[in-house]
Amino acid sequence: MYATQYGGVLQLQKLLPWNCRFIGAIRIDQHDKIGAFISPRVAVQKNLQHGSFRITWGRAYSIPNLLFQSAQVNGIVFGNGDGISYIPNNSVFSEHASVTITQPLKPEEVQTWELGYRGAVGKRLFIDVNYYTGFSQNFLTPNLHVGGRALRVGNIPVTPAFSGDVINDTLKNASFFTWFNYGKVKVNGLDVGITYSFSNKISFTTKYSWLNSDITKENMQNDANSDGYHSTEERSLNAPRNRGVAMLQFQNLFQREFFFRIATRFVEQYDFYSGNLIGTAAGEGKRGRVYGGKDPGTGQDRWHWKNFDWGPLGGFVSVDLSTGWKLNETTSVAVNVTNLFNAKQRELVSAPLIRRLFSAELKVHVPEKQKTKS
Repeated sequence: MYATQYGGVLQLQKLLPWNCRFIGAIRIDQHDKIGAFISPRVAVQKNLQHGSFRITWGRAYSIPNLLFQSAQVNGIVFGNGDGISYIPNNSVFSEHASVTITQPLKPEEVQTWELGYRGAVGKRLFIDVNYYTGFSQNFLTPNLHVGGRALRVGNIPVTPAFSGDVINDTLKNASFFTWFNYGKVKVNGLDVGITYSFSNKISFTTKYSWLNSDITKENMQNDANSDGYHSTEERSLNAPRNRGVAMLQFQNLFQREFFFRIATRFVEQYDFYSGNLIGTAAGEGKRGRVYGGKDPGTGQDRWHWKNFDWGPLGGFVSVDLSTGWKLNETTSVAVNVTNLFNAKQRELVSAPLIRRLFSAELKVHVPEKQKTKS
């Protein structure tokens, strides 16, 4: 499958009184499958002697990619661009009325307000602060579990890998994964960057990010797979709320030939869900599973089974070192140590732990005159 998308962008700027500037932009996209979309963005910037304040509003769309729309991965994951016809578990298998069709994906619409300052405070301190609030309509989910036997994606018949069992004309234990739209989701966050220069040779930089969302609250409008229960994988932020970096840097030492950096990074612990992939604190060390509420037909507990759960992501502080020496005008050498103290560092559920790593590099710079002669 392929898709065609084209569009254009127009941007205008105008100087305003009180040393302010207005910036306006509009983007128009035409997608051959989903249609036309208009994305405006406006900003007002107040320039100061050593920095600037800015306030920005924008609206944009996230169109489901071809994977979300038309995937067919080993009969386990299906795209939901045209709706998926399936028979739900615990329904009468022989009855045509049992067939359910998922709601096809819609583009996600995002409106965002941003407020920030970037500039110097005094002679040695530089800060960059940005606060944002975003409102998403038809928020796109990670791929979620659906209990049932997939029959067709749009009008195309499919063969599911987990087709279940038919017991006394009742379907049991079938499943597949696909993507959905939530109803409404609000996201807000804060990014702060601070650099302090002790001298022209020593500086300290720290960056901090905070993220929050009402997606974690109980809200049946965000029962994305429409199974009658708002599960933990539908309420997961899937990202750390708090993370930060701090770095102390020495440069231009010993006649500008030596530099040294030490950096530490903090990532708060968080649970992660995406399709069969899972990493949670509660299920660490066991086969992954997510509670799916009571089955409306039998009243029994439902569980969505996942891959093995190795535990939550994040939850670490790592230290990196980097040092280098300029040997002459053309040659320099550097040594790097990543994760110096061998912290348990996991940021992807499908990847191994990141352990201590040593690396060295030799750089040779050929001056332009020598390049010309050669």
